[in-house]
Amino acid sequence: MKTVRTQRDGDADDELLADVARRYYLDNTSKVDIAKQLDLSRFKIARLLEEARNRGIVQIQVKSPTPVDRGLSEELSQALGIARCVVTDTNGSPEQVRAQVAQAAARILPPLVRDGDLLGLTWSRAVDAMVDYLGYLPPCTVVQMAGSLHSPSGGGTTMDLARRAAALAGGTAHAVHAPLVVDDAAAVTALRRQPGIADTLSMADALDVAVVAIGAWRAGCSTVWDAVSPELQQQAAAAGAVAEVSGHLLDADGKLVESPLEDLVIAVSVEQLRRPPERVALAAGVHRAPAVVAAVRAGLVSTLVTTSDLAREILRVLTAETLAAPEKEN
Repeated sequence: MKTVRTQRDGDADDELLADVARRYYLDNTSKVDIAKQLDLSRFKIARLLEEARNRGIVQIQVKSPTPVDRGLSEELSQALGIARCVVTDTNGSPEQVRAQVAQAAARILPPLVRDGDLLGLTWSRAVDAMVDYLGYLPPCTVVQMAGSLHSPSGGGTTMDLARRAAALAGGTAHAVHAPLVVDDAAAVTALRRQPGIADTLSMADALDVAVVAIGAWRAGCSTVWDAVSPELQQQAAAAGAVAEVSGHLLDADGKLVESPLEDLVIAVSVEQLRRPPERVALAAGVHRAPAVVAAVRAGLVSTLVTTSDLAREILRVLTAETLAAPEKEN
């Protein structure tokens, strides 16, 4: 076996350092095997690897899987008073931005879900994309938290979403076999009483993790907006609605808006949405800033996955409110 010696004790030549580093970092050879190959001790190999790093022969870079702005994430979580914000830098079209937020959510969701948990999902284009990006889910039961809405682009429904997530987790999906919005309040009452629907919605009482998207109550910013009449759209807006979450409308203070829509949706209640210890919400687009603030004030968010431009707009909205507060008091 060839013996390789250093120039001086504790001062190895660059070729030796590069050789040891190449074997360890690129060839995935263990320190023990390298020591045998070079007739050196394992401790000597460890010292050579450390020296290679110190001299810059080995340069290690750790790249975040998403361009998360950690400083802005921390600032936003403190301003909103929630446990966690994941603020990612995004670019491109609205569809591309939505996909980037979905990817970020797909990375943070699996660690929040434990074996045997109940995971609640409400359909949205962002949540639908998130499930596509999930690499895995711990074994769990998936609960559909609202009736079905078809994607405007034909991408699927809430039931498809729950089944896909359950298949990924190797668990069971509990679906709501009804539309999210029904144009007759009596029909909604009847559907809610059906055993399959009633049982699924009642499971939301014990959810461990819930995932929703935050919509703004305006055209193009909520799939529910497109599912109701123009009269109901304007009536709810006049009543103060700024946010839509899982079919429920919220005002700027996070209070449930009294609107005919509340009697026309088949979904878990706002109170049920507040109960899970982990409440993940996805949001993108600066126009959703008031909606995000409303959802947080309603207690529907413990983890917010969003974009840097929306994060800054939320901070601007909160600052403006703080500055305006003394004027209102006077």
